[in-house]
Amino acid sequence: MRTKLSFLLIVFYILGSHAQDRNWSAELNYPISVGESFGASNQGVIGLGLAYRFAEFDKVKLGASLDAVWFATTSTNDTDPVQELEFRDFFLQPRLFAELPLSAGEKLKLRGGLGWTWYRSTGEVFFNSEGRIEGVDNNSGPDLNLGLSYDFFPRWYLQAQYDLIFSSGDSPSRTLGLLKVGVGFRF
Repeated sequence: MRTKLSFLLIVFYILGSHAQDRNWSAELNYPISVGESFGASNQGVIGLGLAYRFAEFDKVKLGASLDAVWFATTSTNDTDPVQELEFRDFFLQPRLFAELPLSAGEKLKLRGGLGWTWYRSTGEVFFNSEGRIEGVDNNSGPDLNLGLSYDFFPRWYLQAQYDLIFSSGDSPSRTLGLLKVGVGFRF
């Protein structure tokens, strides 16, 4: 317990020592699946992100980010007996990005990134009349990201971003699309 508390104090000290730079940001997003690759009917649950801007060249800021996105879907199969099948998708997305202000006041920013996505899909698959078998599918692939953010307060911003994921999975179309809309806080 003592080591965990010490670790948290060190992390908060490091974050606080750079707080005046506002190089860190935390994001809360609502994810939306785009396309039919992993199911356009998947219902987004939550998307969380953390970003750190580590370099600045003229007006362009370079950084690294980590996003985690959850989807959940319940599908009803109209067989006899009626089946409700639950599917869960989890995406983990580390990436490097560049951020460029588009407006004179630097409130509107364009962000583009390149990274890697790991995702895990779990779901119940009705195998036969004796029951269900749970299926787990792990995939990964490169990720292109493009987004816009608008600062509505000095530290708070609205954002929308699109991820194009080139999956190594078994789906017929190996590209996945994720649209994330949310709010962020710089610290």
